[in-house]
Amino acid sequence: METASLSQLQDLIDGYSLLGRTGQTLRCRQIMPLACAFGDLLAPGDGTFAIGYDIRETSPSLAEAVSLGLRSGGHHVTHIGACTTPQLEWYVADAGLNGGIMVTGDCAPTDWNGMRLCGRGAAPVAAAQVIDAMTVYDLNDLFRNPCNPVLRRAQPQAAYAAWLRQQLRPQRLFKLCLDAGNGLTGTEFDAVMPHYRLLRLWRLGFKPDSKLPTRGPDPFSPQARAAVGTCVSTNGCHLGASLNANGDLLAITDERGQPVSPHAIGTVLALALAQEQPGLHVVHDSGLPPQMASALTRAGLTTDALPGGPAAAWTFLHAGRPGLYFDAAGHYASSDFPGTANALLALIMLINHLTAIDSPLSALVAALEPEAATD
Repeated sequence: METASLSQLQDLIDGYSLLGRTGQTLRCRQIMPLACAFGDLLAPGDGTFAIGYDIRETSPSLAEAVSLGLRSGGHHVTHIGACTTPQLEWYVADAGLNGGIMVTGDCAPTDWNGMRLCGRGAAPVAAAQVIDAMTVYDLNDLFRNPCNPVLRRAQPQAAYAAWLRQQLRPQRLFKLCLDAGNGLTGTEFDAVMPHYRLLRLWRLGFKPDSKLPTRGPDPFSPQARAAVGTCVSTNGCHLGASLNANGDLLAITDERGQPVSPHAIGTVLALALAQEQPGLHVVHDSGLPPQMASALTRAGLTTDALPGGPAAAWTFLHAGRPGLYFDAAGHYASSDFPGTANALLALIMLINHLTAIDSPLSALVAALEPEAATD
């Protein structure tokens, strides 16, 4: 790869991830050397890695480029196919691999795509760190060493669903409207649902579609909020939820059909978890309203404001004590999960709490800060 191309790759850095317009600013010829450098950085010459990809039309092709890049360095690759980022992270940790690469465009337009990187235990790896470590930039140099000819495939969906089922413990009848955003979180939740007769589910956007036609990639869009709010109000649901196709963003609607701010949901979850997990460490972004911060302090919780999103909070959450992270963007991460943000797990935690108490969600939020109950 020429120096100019390396500079273009640096321009794709989006926090811990890479993100660009496919075929224009993001190309397979850039992805292969980057994947090789990632493998060599984590496990020189003989690492074990998993590759997953989201529902976007260009994701399978980019995943193939990732595979070629890793195997050109002699690394062992397992494809798990189309999945959410949380499922890829869970598999990397559960299988004891050196790392994983998730091909995903996150909440960008459908003609964009990118990559997220994680190491052993699903610890996030910054894209900038990998780019700085690159030593091979030209495709002619990439295959000087023998390419690992073996490509493995795995299907961890059933095992991941079994893990999710262990987390879900509804204690009474609960009606939920869930918008899966045409991604694979709907498939994941459907694998959990048959085991719980107390759950009633209204489905929106459950059909996987690379065009994301139901309401686009953003679960907080006015269109998404309106559709879920109408579904909740019409069917008398206790809760509404919208997830992005990647599975790491969660937008919540209360039983009145009104949107609830992510900070309020994070505070409700933290107060609920504090009763089950003494010593809970709460990490949040810098925008947490003072009244909610005070509620956490009154409950005796240790809190820290940290920029950089759930990837930056990973070390705090896995320092040997119970932890929860949340932010205004709708990310929720827990020490109970090896990866970063997991929207479906956060939804499960919220369902567990609401079915264990008599108060509706709107009352819990109003008690924290009436003027911030909705966003």
